[in-house]
Amino acid sequence: MDDPRYILALDTSTPRGRCSLLCSKGTAKEEALLSGDIRISKTLLPHVEQLLNSRNIRFDMIQAVGVSIGPGTFTGLRVGLSCAKGLSLGWGCPLYGFSSLEIIAMAALLNEMRTARSLPDYILPYRDARYGELFTALFQVSGNPESSRGNPLSRVRADEIIASDEFRPPEDGDTLLAGQKEELPDSLAIGASRGALRHHDIDSSAVATAWLTHKALESRTPPHSDNISLNYCRKSQAQTKWADPKG
Repeated sequence: MDDPRYILALDTSTPRGRCSLLCSKGTAKEEALLSGDIRISKTLLPHVEQLLNSRNIRFDMIQAVGVSIGPGTFTGLRVGLSCAKGLSLGWGCPLYGFSSLEIIAMAALLNEMRTARSLPDYILPYRDARYGELFTALFQVSGNPESSRGNPLSRVRADEIIASDEFRPPEDGDTLLAGQKEELPDSLAIGASRGALRHHDIDSSAVATAWLTHKALESRTPPHSDNISLNYCRKSQAQTKWADPKG
């Protein structure tokens, strides 16, 4: 009998990184949360090793590696992608990278399909970008991740950075908001009249990263290994200071 195949996923787009294993048949196994008070650069690989060893999973049982590529914390994203690239190269398996906002949207959809009677028309993920701004995107939902073939999320708007007071749901349809509740602008009331609004409190999710990787494999999407890069949506403070002649 052949050994099961697994997807290893990393989401280090927040100070508290996550890693997860997903059986290639789509059954979630475990999600490990990295400690927030220890540098990710020192804890990520040991946590990956611990996660694999706890399930007696060998590197040759890993079918693919998935990773978040931003927007998010600069150091965490760099460490996560470097680790994912190294593991993918060393294990000889494909690498896939996904927007942190798409990961948040998928995590919300996975939660929604287990708790709601019907799926939303749209998912509007967001993340604090500081300085009174938000990272956001918009996705249309076409089906259930567990039953549909391929990614059930279709992009309506690309990742962007906007002023918090410009954050608005679509005018039509049932919209699911996805992000940390404390980062939701005060001006946007849940249940507002511009369409049914629901909310899932989500920060990051390696499980959703694994699901997106699973869907990419399922639809035979070419690996991102050769052209993967991080999407910060804005320059780091160090880059801004370096570019400023007064800095």
